[in-house]
Amino acid sequence: MATIPALFKNNSDVPVVVIPDDVQCSSLVKEFFSDLYITMEKNRWTAKCKKCSLPISDTLKTTSNFVKHMKNKHQHMYGEWKNTQVSSSKENDQPKINNIFSPDSEKYSTANKRQQQLTNSIIQNLIINMSLPLSIVDNASFKHFMNDVDPKYKLINRRDITRSYLPVLHKKCVSKLQDICARSNYISLTLDIWSDRRLRSYFGITLHTIINDIYKSFLISFERLEGTHSADKIAAEFDRVIQLYNLKDKVVRLITDNASNNLAAFDNIILPGFEEYFEDVVDDQLDTESSSDEETDITSNESKRLQTHVVDDSIYQTTLNPTAEDEYLRLPCFAHCLQLVVNDGIKASNPALSSLKKVASLAKLAHTSTIFSEKLEKANYSIPKANRTRWNSQFHTVKRVINIPSSTLNTILNDMKKNDLILTTKDRKILEDFTSLFELFNEATVLTQGETYATVSFVAPTVLGILFDLERELASSTLTLVSLCKALIASIKARFSGLLRHFEIEVPSDSYCMSERFSDPIFLISPLFDARFKLLWLESFHTIVKLRVIEKIRNMFVRFFL
Repeated sequence: MATIPALFKNNSDVPVVVIPDDVQCSSLVKEFFSDLYITMEKNRWTAKCKKCSLPISDTLKTTSNFVKHMKNKHQHMYGEWKNTQVSSSKENDQPKINNIFSPDSEKYSTANKRQQQLTNSIIQNLIINMSLPLSIVDNASFKHFMNDVDPKYKLINRRDITRSYLPVLHKKCVSKLQDICARSNYISLTLDIWSDRRLRSYFGITLHTIINDIYKSFLISFERLEGTHSADKIAAEFDRVIQLYNLKDKVVRLITDNASNNLAAFDNIILPGFEEYFEDVVDDQLDTESSSDEETDITSNESKRLQTHVVDDSIYQTTLNPTAEDEYLRLPCFAHCLQLVVNDGIKASNPALSSLKKVASLAKLAHTSTIFSEKLEKANYSIPKANRTRWNSQFHTVKRVINIPSSTLNTILNDMKKNDLILTTKDRKILEDFTSLFELFNEATVLTQGETYATVSFVAPTVLGILFDLERELASSTLTLVSLCKALIASIKARFSGLLRHFEIEVPSDSYCMSERFSDPIFLISPLFDARFKLLWLESFHTIVKLRVIEKIRNMFVRFFL
């Protein structure tokens, strides 16, 4: 702060005012001069040069004499100071961010680049990529956030997103997909029909092709199906997609499955003993799919009615009109059939029911009792939450429980007086056999869910690997779940009979009709192009059988590629 200047009279009785050094004045005078004082009578000010101590005087508030002195006597020093002042002036001339983003400034126009940039970012990054709801733009907190980002931005409204922006983006996306299809010579399609927890049904189609030696996969249709899943509705949508992307003469394989199979494979596959676990424990996924403004009660009759929508995939033949040589056009979904085998095995898991109930109770206790979960955490163990719609989620829960040492788990349960949940030696043996039988099914389920790589080469090696492993388990004298193992083997031989006949493996004659489609030679040829398999997966067969299979592969290779 500046001090009050002192007024006094010198020897000549001329009144002067001494200016303290911290008083604001010319930057040049303040930088190079000191002992500044004002002679009131003459209206002049005088100061002493800091460099040479020469007194310089000039008219009050005028600095020409001071500048002249610096230029003549101390030119180098003055030049350096001048350059510093110019640089500082440029920095001060830069617009301040507070001035640019002034709350009082006007909003951007619709054509403004910054307005368009932020709008596109909200739609692309938040709504599309992050799958956030459209209602986010109406949220008060989001509005406050965008005001902090840029007060001049005019927030887009929900109606414009749904009626203007998204339709435009959809058209651009369709155009890009049409271009990709035009550049593709051979295309495979995957079709599926499913329902969410509120029984809203959807029909999806994914496209798979290779362009410039790069594998490509795209979702080309995702439509809501209302009412009964009639063949006419599905065929009409399929025909629309084929025409839209001009795919009629390019489809080489069509992966489908009956709607009844679809639902039987994925609708509530629950391990024995886990029924009570899901009665009170609220599933995270259910919470996510629920909404406050739309609640739907699902009755048992509605569920049963949903399961009766059987669609024969022969309806797609009319659109594609395949020739006699295209007898192998349609393929069953391997993942679905694998799930059906798992379901068949679960139905034969009664010998493990008592042990699995204990596991389910322990898992439920871990998610309802703070004391139990904390004791497990202190011992560096945890039990993951099981998912009602994922059988392998429950499978992992079983594995995690039996991986907890008996001494650790029993001590905790004894302390909590939960002796009825202690796993006996017999329980652990049964659970170990249970997880051993389903381990390869779990690995295959994960492996065949790949979206960025081809999975058809896994089918034959995986089916054979699981079958041979189960047969070895069955031959073991220590296996406790013999009935479960036999059920899994029988199911594999029935549901994959078309494939297993290629290897002269005895299969039931009254097999499922869909299994016949696994006789497609593509399941024999595709492992040949996979560096992980080639012909190594045939090593376990007798030489004669192996040579016959190789001959089939050679004949099919000549037919398809030469």
